[in-house]
Amino acid sequence: MNMMEAIKTVVCKLREMEEEAEKIRETAIAFRDACNYISEVAFTKRCFNSVALHHFTYRTVRERYKLPANLAVRARDRVAKSYKQNRHRQHKFRQLSMDLDKKLFTLLRNNGDFRISIATLHGRVKLALDIGDYQRQLLNNPVRDAKITFRDDDIYVHITVRYELPDPEGSNYVGVDIGERNILVASNGFKRKGGDIKAKREHYRKQRQTLQKIGTSSAKRKLKRLSGKENRWANTVLHQISREFVDSLKEGDVVVLEDLTGIRDRVKRRKNDRANFHSWAFRKLSTMIEYKCSERGIPVIRVDPAYTSQHCPRCGVIDKRNRRTQALFRCINCGFQDNADLVASMNLSELGAGSNSQGCCQPA
Repeated sequence: MNMMEAIKTVVCKLREMEEEAEKIRETAIAFRDACNYISEVAFTKRCFNSVALHHFTYRTVRERYKLPANLAVRARDRVAKSYKQNRHRQHKFRQLSMDLDKKLFTLLRNNGDFRISIATLHGRVKLALDIGDYQRQLLNNPVRDAKITFRDDDIYVHITVRYELPDPEGSNYVGVDIGERNILVASNGFKRKGGDIKAKREHYRKQRQTLQKIGTSSAKRKLKRLSGKENRWANTVLHQISREFVDSLKEGDVVVLEDLTGIRDRVKRRKNDRANFHSWAFRKLSTMIEYKCSERGIPVIRVDPAYTSQHCPRCGVIDKRNRRTQALFRCINCGFQDNADLVASMNLSELGAGSNSQGCCQPA
């Protein structure tokens, strides 16, 4: 049987020893301070490329914040990634956390007992993991990277592992179209409208504008709490939608998602819509679907969505006039008519299956 690779993050509480825990906390503070320094340089110089940022900041980060070389690189990468979505304001890093690659941590396994060795400002420290049987089972797989976080007085490590799942022979390809009017429409009939989500985000946007105009210290604190509340709400909604969609799948299904490279350039929206419609919904929901599918052994493939909004699934004609409105598809050749998002999902399904020998959604 063929196998497919799945990715999962295992959250583990560290069994703290006071001295070692303090070293990790001190290193995380230095990491956060380094991120804020790099962010200031990036915004001031309008330099958001990780290679260029390395040139401008690496030596200072190493000397001023005493970070190990790889941790300095991870700080740079975190900042560069954060500016991919929003370059209109300087980003501030407030939460205490740090990113680790495989050179910065080692998972030590010994007869079911797990410890982790972590690079700090004061050399390596080793701490036991407070975990259960399910976590132990997952941690026996190869590790990729990790992240240290803090919750109240506790320290957690989020370890990403790779593991294999049986790859079923899929015979039914389910296309998934993610949009604004309908947040998710699938060719198997699953549909979730986006109106309530759009309205909620607009509500948060107006609250932010009001607090920003006030500008007092109290308003800034409320603005920070509001941002966290909005992020938690968005994550909850997208997790729920992705879970419901994956639950709608049947044995033998193969999920077909859009290749979202350059999605910001492909999505048409007015300038004043940028605050309430971000590519976060596309990328995050797509990613959530992918890893939930991987846990259940459901294959996922990505395809180029070009022309999926213009291609008639009945006669094959591609014409931009087929998309009469944002909501309606009506073929100028054969008269086929249906919801535009559903048609896009049908075309994605056909692309995934490769059923058209002449190439679905390719201009003649």
